Amino acid sequence: MPLFVLAASLWSAQAVAQTPPPPPSDDEDLEVPASATPAGTPSATVPAPTTPSSAASSEPEAPPAAPAAPSVPAIAAAEARPPAALPPVPPPAPATRAEPFGGLRFGGYIHAQYQRSRLSEDQLDQSGAPLNQNQFLVRRARLRVDRTWDFASAAVELDANTVRGPRVGIRRAEASLFYRGDNAEDVPPLVALTAGVQDIPFGYELGQSARVRWFMERSQGNLALFPTEPDLGAKLWGAVSFFRYAVAFMNGEPLDERGFPRDPNNHKDLIARFGAEGKPTKQLAIAGGSSLAYGKGFHPGATAGKPTVAWLDGNEDGAMQPGELVGVPGSAAVASESFERWAIGLDLGAKLQTRLGSTHLYGEAFVSSNYDRGFVPSDPVATRVDARQAGGYVALTHELTRYGMFGFRAAIYDPNSDIIETRAAKAVPKEQTIKTFSPLVGLVLPGRARLLFQYDFIRDYLARDEAGVPTDADNDQMTLRLQVEL
Repeated sequence: MPLFVLAASLWSAQAVAQTPPPPPSDDEDLEVPASATPAGTPSATVPAPTTPSSAASSEPEAPPAAPAAPSVPAIAAAEARPPAALPPVPPPAPATRAEPFGGLRFGGYIHAQYQRSRLSEDQLDQSGAPLNQNQFLVRRARLRVDRTWDFASAAVELDANTVRGPRVGIRRAEASLFYRGDNAEDVPPLVALTAGVQDIPFGYELGQSARVRWFMERSQGNLALFPTEPDLGAKLWGAVSFFRYAVAFMNGEPLDERGFPRDPNNHKDLIARFGAEGKPTKQLAIAGGSSLAYGKGFHPGATAGKPTVAWLDGNEDGAMQPGELVGVPGSAAVASESFERWAIGLDLGAKLQTRLGSTHLYGEAFVSSNYDRGFVPSDPVATRVDARQAGGYVALTHELTRYGMFGFRAAIYDPNSDIIETRAAKAVPKEQTIKTFSPLVGLVLPGRARLLFQYDFIRDYLARDEAGVPTDADNDQMTLRLQVEL
Protein backbone atom coordinates (compact mmCIF):
# COMPACT_ATOMS: atom_id res chain seq x y z
CA MET A 1 0.00 0.00 0.00
CA PRO A 2 2.73 2.59 0.86
CA LEU A 3 4.50 1.70 -2.41
CA PHE A 4 1.23 2.31 -4.36
CA VAL A 5 0.70 5.74 -2.76
CA LEU A 6 4.33 6.76 -3.49
CA ALA A 7 4.02 5.72 -7.14
CA ALA A 8 0.76 7.65 -7.57
CA SER A 9 2.26 10.85 -6.12
CA LEU A 10 5.33 10.63 -8.41
CA TRP A 11 3.07 10.13 -11.48
CA SER A 12 0.90 13.17 -10.63
CA ALA A 13 4.01 15.36 -10.10
CA GLN A 14 5.34 14.46 -13.56
CA ALA A 15 1.96 15.19 -15.17
CA VAL A 16 1.89 18.68 -13.61
CA ALA A 17 5.44 19.39 -14.84
CA GLN A 18 4.44 18.56 -18.47
CA THR A 19 1.28 20.76 -18.53
CA PRO A 20 1.97 24.04 -20.51
CA PRO A 21 1.09 27.41 -18.92
CA PRO A 22 -2.29 28.92 -19.87
CA PRO A 23 -2.26 31.37 -22.85
CA PRO A 24 -2.31 35.10 -22.05
CA SER A 25 -5.72 36.80 -21.95
CA ASP A 26 -6.79 39.10 -24.82
CA ASP A 27 -7.27 41.94 -22.33
CA GLU A 28 -3.62 41.98 -21.27
CA ASP A 29 -1.42 44.78 -22.55
CA LEU A 30 1.50 43.49 -24.60
CA GLU A 31 4.70 45.45 -24.49
CA VAL A 32 5.88 46.46 -27.99
CA PRO A 33 9.66 46.61 -28.47
CA ALA A 34 11.17 49.99 -29.36
CA SER A 35 12.35 48.67 -32.74
CA ALA A 36 10.89 45.70 -34.51
CA THR A 37 13.32 42.87 -35.26
CA PRO A 38 13.48 41.98 -38.96
CA ALA A 39 11.69 38.77 -39.83
CA GLY A 40 14.78 37.11 -41.28
CA THR A 41 17.05 37.81 -38.24
CA PRO A 42 16.84 35.17 -35.47
CA SER A 43 16.55 36.64 -31.98
CA ALA A 44 18.43 35.27 -28.97
CA THR A 45 16.34 32.95 -26.81
CA VAL A 46 16.47 33.54 -23.09
CA PRO A 47 16.13 30.21 -21.13
CA ALA A 48 12.91 30.05 -19.16
CA PRO A 49 13.35 29.99 -15.37
CA THR A 50 13.05 26.66 -13.67
CA THR A 51 9.50 26.01 -12.52
CA PRO A 52 8.72 24.46 -9.14
CA SER A 53 7.55 21.28 -10.90
CA SER A 54 11.11 20.65 -12.16
CA ALA A 55 12.33 20.20 -8.58
CA ALA A 56 11.70 16.46 -8.69
CA SER A 57 15.36 15.82 -7.96
CA SER A 58 16.41 14.61 -4.55
CA GLU A 59 18.64 17.67 -3.89
CA PRO A 60 17.39 20.00 -1.12
CA GLU A 61 16.30 23.57 -2.02
CA ALA A 62 19.18 26.06 -1.80
CA PRO A 63 18.81 29.08 0.50
CA PRO A 64 17.76 32.32 -1.28
CA ALA A 65 20.92 34.26 -0.30
CA ALA A 66 23.24 31.89 -2.20
CA PRO A 67 21.52 30.21 -5.15
CA ALA A 68 23.20 27.04 -6.27
CA ALA A 69 24.58 26.82 -9.80
CA PRO A 70 22.56 24.51 -12.03
CA SER A 71 24.09 21.18 -12.79
CA VAL A 72 25.31 20.14 -16.22
CA PRO A 73 22.34 17.78 -16.81
CA ALA A 74 19.89 20.58 -15.92
CA ILE A 75 21.53 22.98 -18.39
CA ALA A 76 21.44 20.33 -21.12
CA ALA A 77 17.76 19.67 -20.43
CA ALA A 78 16.94 23.41 -20.58
CA GLU A 79 18.74 23.80 -23.91
CA ALA A 80 16.99 20.73 -25.33
CA ARG A 81 13.56 22.08 -24.34
CA PRO A 82 11.86 24.09 -27.18
CA PRO A 83 11.72 27.86 -26.56
CA ALA A 84 8.52 29.29 -25.15
CA ALA A 85 6.19 30.86 -27.73
CA LEU A 86 6.37 34.68 -27.77
CA PRO A 87 3.30 36.84 -28.55
CA PRO A 88 3.23 38.24 -32.13
CA VAL A 89 4.75 41.72 -32.48
CA PRO A 90 2.35 44.18 -34.17
CA PRO A 91 3.71 46.14 -37.18
CA PRO A 92 5.12 49.60 -36.38
CA ALA A 93 2.69 52.52 -36.72
CA PRO A 94 3.17 54.75 -39.78
CA ALA A 95 5.17 57.91 -39.21
CA THR A 96 2.33 60.18 -40.46
CA ARG A 97 -1.39 59.71 -40.59
CA ALA A 98 -2.80 59.06 -44.06
CA GLU A 99 -4.42 62.18 -45.58
CA PRO A 100 -8.01 61.92 -46.85
CA PHE A 101 -8.58 61.95 -50.61
CA GLY A 102 -4.92 61.16 -51.23
CA GLY A 103 -3.80 64.64 -50.09
CA LEU A 104 -6.20 66.53 -52.38
CA ARG A 105 -7.79 69.68 -50.99
CA PHE A 106 -11.15 70.87 -52.31
CA GLY A 107 -12.69 74.32 -52.08
CA GLY A 108 -15.04 76.66 -53.86
CA TYR A 109 -17.77 79.26 -53.61
CA ILE A 110 -20.82 80.62 -55.44
CA HIS A 111 -21.74 84.23 -56.25
CA ALA A 112 -25.50 84.40 -56.87
CA GLN A 113 -26.73 87.96 -57.38
CA TYR A 114 -29.41 90.35 -58.62
CA GLN A 115 -28.38 93.51 -60.44
CA ARG A 116 -30.13 96.57 -61.87
CA SER A 117 -28.87 99.25 -64.23
CA ARG A 118 -30.36 102.58 -65.29
CA LEU A 119 -29.24 101.77 -68.84
CA SER A 120 -31.51 98.76 -69.06
CA GLU A 121 -34.05 98.72 -71.91
CA ASP A 122 -36.53 96.15 -73.16
CA GLN A 123 -34.97 96.26 -76.62
CA LEU A 124 -32.38 94.51 -78.78
CA ASP A 125 -29.24 96.06 -80.22
CA GLN A 126 -28.24 95.81 -83.89
CA SER A 127 -26.61 92.41 -83.34
CA GLY A 128 -29.75 91.01 -81.72
CA ALA A 129 -28.41 90.97 -78.14
CA PRO A 130 -30.87 92.11 -75.44
CA LEU A 131 -30.28 95.48 -73.80
CA ASN A 132 -32.01 94.49 -70.56
CA GLN A 133 -29.57 94.43 -67.63
CA ASN A 134 -32.00 93.92 -64.75
CA GLN A 135 -31.56 90.23 -64.03
CA PHE A 136 -30.67 87.40 -61.71
CA LEU A 137 -27.44 85.63 -62.59
CA VAL A 138 -24.65 83.43 -61.31
CA ARG A 139 -21.63 85.68 -61.46
CA ARG A 140 -19.18 83.01 -60.33
CA ALA A 141 -19.43 79.36 -59.33
CA ARG A 142 -15.93 78.05 -58.77
CA LEU A 143 -14.52 74.70 -57.71
CA ARG A 144 -10.83 74.33 -56.90
CA VAL A 145 -8.60 71.32 -56.25
CA ASP A 146 -5.06 71.62 -54.83
CA ARG A 147 -2.29 69.11 -54.20
CA THR A 148 0.97 70.02 -52.46
CA TRP A 149 4.17 68.05 -51.93
CA ASP A 150 7.50 69.04 -50.40
CA PHE A 151 8.83 70.89 -53.45
CA ALA A 152 5.92 70.90 -55.91
CA SER A 153 2.24 71.78 -56.08
CA ALA A 154 -0.62 71.82 -58.55
CA ALA A 155 -3.98 73.60 -58.64
CA VAL A 156 -7.00 73.39 -60.94
CA GLU A 157 -9.97 75.76 -60.67
CA LEU A 158 -13.09 75.74 -62.84
CA ASP A 159 -15.41 78.71 -63.27
CA ALA A 160 -19.08 78.58 -64.30
CA ASN A 161 -21.27 81.65 -64.83
CA THR A 162 -24.33 82.92 -66.70
CA VAL A 163 -23.08 86.43 -67.56
CA ARG A 164 -23.35 85.76 -71.31
CA GLY A 165 -25.31 82.54 -71.07
CA PRO A 166 -24.26 79.35 -69.30
CA ARG A 167 -20.49 78.96 -69.62
CA VAL A 168 -17.86 76.76 -68.00
CA GLY A 169 -14.14 77.44 -68.34
CA ILE A 170 -10.72 77.20 -66.76
CA ARG A 171 -10.01 79.84 -64.14
CA ARG A 172 -6.74 78.31 -62.95
CA ALA A 173 -4.52 75.43 -64.06
CA GLU A 174 -1.05 75.87 -62.67
CA ALA A 175 1.92 73.66 -61.85
CA SER A 176 4.63 74.89 -59.47
CA LEU A 177 8.07 73.99 -58.25
CA PHE A 178 9.20 75.82 -55.12
CA TYR A 179 11.80 75.96 -52.38
CA ARG A 180 10.49 77.31 -49.10
CA GLY A 181 13.78 77.76 -47.31
CA ASP A 182 13.30 79.19 -43.82
CA ASN A 183 10.05 81.02 -44.71
CA ALA A 184 7.05 80.31 -42.50
CA GLU A 185 3.92 78.62 -43.78
CA ASP A 186 1.98 81.91 -43.98
CA VAL A 187 4.73 83.52 -46.11
CA PRO A 188 5.35 82.80 -49.81
CA PRO A 189 8.26 80.42 -50.52
CA LEU A 190 11.76 81.70 -51.01
CA VAL A 191 11.57 81.00 -54.75
CA ALA A 192 8.89 79.40 -56.91
CA LEU A 193 8.32 78.73 -60.61
CA THR A 194 4.71 78.49 -61.78
CA ALA A 195 3.49 77.71 -65.30
CA GLY A 196 -0.02 77.51 -66.76
CA VAL A 197 -3.18 79.57 -66.35
CA GLN A 198 -2.49 81.84 -63.37
CA ASP A 199 -3.03 85.31 -61.90
CA ILE A 200 -1.36 88.30 -63.54
CA PRO A 201 1.17 89.93 -61.16
CA PHE A 202 0.18 93.58 -61.65
CA GLY A 203 -0.93 95.80 -58.77
CA TYR A 204 -2.94 94.81 -55.71
CA GLU A 205 -6.53 94.49 -56.94
CA LEU A 206 -5.71 92.15 -59.81
CA GLY A 207 -4.08 89.61 -57.51
CA GLN A 208 -6.85 89.81 -54.89
CA SER A 209 -9.15 86.80 -55.02
CA ALA A 210 -12.83 87.46 -55.76
CA ARG A 211 -13.50 85.14 -52.84
CA VAL A 212 -12.13 87.62 -50.29
CA ARG A 213 -12.63 90.91 -52.15
CA TRP A 214 -15.51 92.86 -50.64
CA PHE A 215 -16.42 94.93 -53.69
CA MET A 216 -18.41 93.25 -56.44
CA GLU A 217 -15.91 93.77 -59.26
CA ARG A 218 -12.52 95.34 -59.84
CA SER A 219 -12.36 99.07 -60.59
CA GLN A 220 -13.13 100.31 -64.11
CA GLY A 221 -9.52 101.12 -65.00
CA ASN A 222 -8.28 97.74 -63.83
CA LEU A 223 -10.98 95.99 -65.86
CA ALA A 224 -10.03 98.03 -68.95
CA LEU A 225 -6.35 97.09 -68.88
CA PHE A 226 -6.93 93.48 -67.77
CA PRO A 227 -10.39 92.22 -68.82
CA THR A 228 -9.65 88.82 -67.26
CA GLU A 229 -7.71 88.09 -64.09
CA PRO A 230 -5.71 85.07 -65.33
CA ASP A 231 -3.45 84.63 -68.33
CA LEU A 232 -1.29 81.86 -69.77
CA GLY A 233 2.42 82.02 -69.04
CA ALA A 234 5.28 81.30 -66.66
CA LYS A 235 6.06 83.20 -63.47
CA LEU A 236 9.05 83.34 -61.11
CA TRP A 237 7.99 84.63 -57.69
CA GLY A 238 8.71 84.42 -53.98
CA ALA A 239 9.59 86.28 -50.80
CA VAL A 240 12.84 87.24 -49.07
CA SER A 241 12.07 88.49 -45.58
CA PHE A 242 9.64 91.39 -46.11
CA PHE A 243 10.46 91.71 -49.85
CA ARG A 244 8.03 90.27 -52.44
CA TYR A 245 8.75 89.74 -56.12
CA ALA A 246 7.07 88.29 -59.20
CA VAL A 247 8.28 88.31 -62.82
CA ALA A 248 6.13 86.70 -65.52
CA PHE A 249 6.11 86.18 -69.28
CA MET A 250 2.54 85.80 -70.55
CA ASN A 251 0.58 85.67 -73.80
CA GLY A 252 -1.09 89.01 -73.14
CA GLU A 253 -4.52 88.05 -74.48
CA PRO A 254 -7.76 88.03 -72.44
CA LEU A 255 -8.99 84.51 -71.74
CA ASP A 256 -12.55 85.06 -72.97
CA GLU A 257 -14.44 85.58 -76.19
CA ARG A 258 -12.98 89.09 -76.58
CA GLY A 259 -9.52 87.73 -77.32
CA PHE A 260 -8.13 85.54 -80.06
CA PRO A 261 -8.43 81.75 -79.69
CA ARG A 262 -4.65 81.71 -79.17
CA ASP A 263 -1.87 84.25 -78.95
CA PRO A 264 -1.73 86.00 -82.38
CA ASN A 265 1.91 87.17 -82.17
CA ASN A 266 5.13 85.60 -80.98
CA HIS A 267 6.01 88.46 -78.61
CA LYS A 268 5.12 87.74 -74.98
CA ASP A 269 4.22 90.38 -72.42
CA LEU A 270 6.65 90.98 -69.57
CA ILE A 271 4.69 91.70 -66.37
CA ALA A 272 6.35 92.17 -62.98
CA ARG A 273 5.63 93.45 -59.50
CA PHE A 274 8.12 94.24 -56.71
CA GLY A 275 6.86 95.12 -53.27
CA ALA A 276 7.13 94.70 -49.53
CA GLU A 277 4.94 93.59 -46.63
CA GLY A 278 5.51 94.18 -42.95
CA LYS A 279 3.92 94.56 -39.52
CA PRO A 280 5.39 97.50 -37.56
CA THR A 281 3.10 96.53 -34.65
CA LYS A 282 0.80 93.64 -33.84
CA GLN A 283 -2.21 95.72 -34.82
CA LEU A 284 -0.84 97.36 -37.99
CA ALA A 285 0.16 95.76 -41.30
CA ILE A 286 1.47 97.69 -44.32
CA ALA A 287 1.98 96.47 -47.89
CA GLY A 288 2.84 98.15 -51.17
CA GLY A 289 4.62 97.73 -54.46
CA SER A 290 5.30 98.90 -57.98
CA SER A 291 4.28 97.09 -61.17
CA LEU A 292 5.21 97.24 -64.81
CA ALA A 293 3.98 95.63 -68.02
CA TYR A 294 5.46 95.73 -71.49
CA GLY A 295 4.36 93.87 -74.58
CA LYS A 296 2.98 94.12 -78.07
CA GLY A 297 -0.61 94.27 -79.17
CA PHE A 298 -1.95 92.96 -82.45
CA HIS A 299 -3.79 94.67 -85.28
CA PRO A 300 -5.46 92.13 -87.58
CA GLY A 301 -5.03 92.65 -91.30
CA ALA A 302 -7.63 92.17 -94.02
CA THR A 303 -7.98 89.79 -96.93
CA ALA A 304 -8.20 90.93 -100.53
CA GLY A 305 -11.63 92.04 -101.71
CA LYS A 306 -13.27 91.51 -105.10
CA PRO A 307 -14.90 94.32 -107.13
CA THR A 308 -18.62 94.57 -106.39
CA VAL A 309 -21.67 96.58 -107.39
CA ALA A 310 -23.75 98.38 -104.77
CA TRP A 311 -27.23 99.88 -105.03
CA LEU A 312 -27.76 103.18 -103.23
CA ASP A 313 -31.48 103.99 -102.97
CA GLY A 314 -31.03 107.76 -102.85
CA ASN A 315 -34.74 108.71 -103.02
CA GLU A 316 -35.77 105.76 -100.86
CA ASP A 317 -38.58 104.75 -103.18
CA GLY A 318 -37.62 101.11 -103.12
CA ALA A 319 -37.15 101.01 -106.91
CA MET A 320 -33.89 100.98 -108.82
CA GLN A 321 -33.36 104.24 -110.71
CA PRO A 322 -30.62 105.24 -113.15
CA GLY A 323 -27.55 106.42 -111.35
CA GLU A 324 -28.25 104.43 -108.15
CA LEU A 325 -25.89 101.60 -109.09
CA VAL A 326 -22.33 102.24 -107.89
CA GLY A 327 -19.27 100.14 -108.60
CA VAL A 328 -17.02 99.30 -105.66
CA PRO A 329 -13.45 98.51 -106.70
CA GLY A 330 -11.57 95.60 -105.24
CA SER A 331 -9.14 96.01 -102.37
CA ALA A 332 -5.71 94.59 -101.83
CA ALA A 333 -4.85 92.47 -98.83
CA VAL A 334 -3.58 94.29 -95.74
CA ALA A 335 -0.94 92.62 -93.61
CA SER A 336 -1.37 92.29 -89.87
CA GLU A 337 0.82 94.46 -87.67
CA SER A 338 1.92 94.54 -84.04
CA PHE A 339 2.29 97.66 -81.87
CA GLU A 340 4.03 98.42 -78.59
CA ARG A 341 2.15 98.89 -75.33
CA TRP A 342 3.18 99.44 -71.70
CA ALA A 343 1.80 100.19 -68.24
CA ILE A 344 3.25 101.31 -64.88
CA GLY A 345 1.42 101.13 -61.56
CA LEU A 346 1.86 101.83 -57.84
CA ASP A 347 -0.17 100.38 -54.96
CA LEU A 348 -0.15 100.89 -51.20
CA GLY A 349 -2.34 99.62 -48.37
CA ALA A 350 -2.58 99.46 -44.57
CA LYS A 351 -4.69 97.29 -42.28
CA LEU A 352 -5.36 98.23 -38.65
CA GLN A 353 -6.88 95.92 -36.04
CA THR A 354 -8.68 97.66 -33.14
CA ARG A 355 -11.43 96.88 -30.67
CA LEU A 356 -13.92 98.22 -33.20
CA GLY A 357 -12.83 95.71 -35.83
CA SER A 358 -10.45 95.52 -38.79
CA THR A 359 -9.98 98.60 -41.00
CA HIS A 360 -8.35 98.32 -44.41
CA LEU A 361 -7.32 101.39 -46.43
CA TYR A 362 -5.70 100.80 -49.81
CA GLY A 363 -5.42 102.15 -53.33
CA GLU A 364 -3.42 102.17 -56.53
CA ALA A 365 -2.76 104.34 -59.57
CA PHE A 366 -1.42 103.64 -63.06
CA VAL A 367 -0.52 105.20 -66.40
CA SER A 368 -0.30 103.27 -69.65
CA SER A 369 -0.05 103.54 -73.39
CA ASN A 370 -2.12 101.45 -75.82
CA TYR A 371 -2.91 98.96 -73.03
CA ASP A 372 -6.70 99.29 -72.96
CA ARG A 373 -8.14 95.94 -74.01
CA GLY A 374 -11.57 95.93 -72.38
CA PHE A 375 -13.24 99.36 -72.40
CA VAL A 376 -12.02 101.30 -75.46
CA PRO A 377 -9.54 98.84 -77.02
CA SER A 378 -6.41 100.61 -78.23
CA ASP A 379 -5.37 100.21 -81.86
CA PRO A 380 -2.77 102.81 -82.88
CA VAL A 381 -2.31 101.06 -86.24
CA ALA A 382 -5.88 101.94 -87.19
CA THR A 383 -5.98 105.41 -85.60
CA ARG A 384 -2.34 106.30 -86.45
CA VAL A 385 -1.90 107.80 -82.99
CA ASP A 386 -1.04 106.32 -79.60
CA ALA A 387 -3.62 106.35 -76.82
CA ARG A 388 -2.59 107.20 -73.24
CA GLN A 389 -4.60 105.87 -70.31
CA ALA A 390 -4.58 106.88 -66.64
CA GLY A 391 -6.59 105.74 -63.66
CA GLY A 392 -6.71 104.61 -60.08
CA TYR A 393 -8.88 104.18 -56.99
CA VAL A 394 -8.95 104.56 -53.21
CA ALA A 395 -10.93 102.09 -51.07
CA LEU A 396 -11.80 101.79 -47.39
CA THR A 397 -13.43 98.76 -45.74
CA HIS A 398 -14.22 98.15 -42.09
CA GLU A 399 -15.21 94.79 -40.63
CA LEU A 400 -17.57 95.66 -37.78
CA THR A 401 -17.07 92.67 -35.46
CA ARG A 402 -17.16 89.31 -37.24
CA TYR A 403 -20.70 89.65 -38.57
CA GLY A 404 -20.91 92.98 -40.38
CA MET A 405 -18.94 95.32 -42.61
CA PHE A 406 -19.18 98.52 -44.65
CA GLY A 407 -16.94 100.15 -47.22
CA PHE A 408 -16.51 102.84 -49.86
CA ARG A 409 -14.48 103.06 -53.06
CA ALA A 410 -13.82 106.00 -55.36
CA ALA A 411 -12.36 105.18 -58.79
CA ILE A 412 -11.41 107.19 -61.88
CA TYR A 413 -10.38 106.14 -65.39
CA ASP A 414 -9.46 108.09 -68.52
CA PRO A 415 -9.30 105.80 -71.59
CA ASN A 416 -7.56 108.38 -73.80
CA SER A 417 -6.03 111.62 -72.58
CA ASP A 418 -5.22 112.89 -76.09
CA ILE A 419 -8.47 112.31 -77.97
CA ILE A 420 -9.80 115.24 -79.99
CA GLU A 421 -13.24 115.77 -81.52
CA THR A 422 -14.75 118.38 -83.80
CA ARG A 423 -17.65 120.50 -82.60
CA ALA A 424 -18.91 123.59 -84.43
CA ALA A 425 -15.99 123.30 -86.85
CA LYS A 426 -13.52 123.45 -83.97
CA ALA A 427 -11.18 120.77 -82.66
CA VAL A 428 -11.71 120.37 -78.90
CA PRO A 429 -10.57 117.74 -76.39
CA LYS A 430 -13.08 114.94 -75.95
CA GLU A 431 -13.89 114.08 -72.35
CA GLN A 432 -14.16 110.32 -71.70
CA THR A 433 -13.23 110.18 -68.00
CA ILE A 434 -15.35 107.86 -65.87
CA LYS A 435 -15.74 108.43 -62.11
CA THR A 436 -17.36 105.78 -59.94
CA PHE A 437 -18.36 106.10 -56.27
CA SER A 438 -19.36 102.81 -54.65
CA PRO A 439 -20.76 102.52 -51.08
CA LEU A 440 -21.01 98.97 -49.75
CA VAL A 441 -22.61 97.22 -46.75
CA GLY A 442 -22.75 93.54 -45.83
CA LEU A 443 -23.62 90.81 -43.35
CA VAL A 444 -21.17 87.97 -42.72
CA LEU A 445 -21.32 84.44 -41.36
CA PRO A 446 -17.59 83.80 -40.80
CA GLY A 447 -16.32 81.01 -43.02
CA ARG A 448 -19.82 80.33 -44.37
CA ALA A 449 -21.60 83.12 -46.24
CA ARG A 450 -21.74 86.81 -47.15
CA LEU A 451 -24.70 89.00 -48.09
CA LEU A 452 -23.47 92.21 -49.77
CA PHE A 453 -25.19 95.28 -51.24
CA GLN A 454 -23.33 97.79 -53.43
CA TYR A 455 -24.56 100.86 -55.30
CA ASP A 456 -22.41 102.43 -58.03
CA PHE A 457 -22.82 106.17 -58.74
CA ILE A 458 -21.25 106.53 -62.20
CA ARG A 459 -20.31 109.94 -63.59
CA ASP A 460 -19.11 110.16 -67.18
CA TYR A 461 -19.57 112.10 -70.41
CA LEU A 462 -20.37 109.23 -72.72
CA ALA A 463 -23.88 110.46 -73.57
CA ARG A 464 -25.01 113.39 -75.76
CA ASP A 465 -27.71 115.95 -75.22
CA GLU A 466 -30.06 117.34 -77.87
CA ALA A 467 -27.37 119.70 -79.15
CA GLY A 468 -24.78 116.92 -79.46
CA VAL A 469 -22.73 118.09 -76.50
CA PRO A 470 -21.30 115.32 -74.25
CA THR A 471 -23.28 114.88 -71.04
CA ASP A 472 -23.49 112.52 -68.10
CA ALA A 473 -25.04 109.16 -68.99
CA ASP A 474 -27.75 107.85 -66.68
CA ASN A 475 -26.07 104.52 -65.97
CA ASP A 476 -25.99 104.04 -62.18
CA GLN A 477 -26.34 100.44 -61.05
CA MET A 478 -26.87 98.36 -57.92
CA THR A 479 -25.98 94.78 -57.03
CA LEU A 480 -27.19 92.44 -54.30
CA ARG A 481 -24.99 89.36 -53.93
CA LEU A 482 -25.10 86.20 -51.82
CA GLN A 483 -21.80 84.37 -51.50
CA VAL A 484 -21.75 80.88 -49.96
CA GLU A 485 -18.67 78.72 -49.42
CA LEU A 486 -18.50 75.12 -50.61
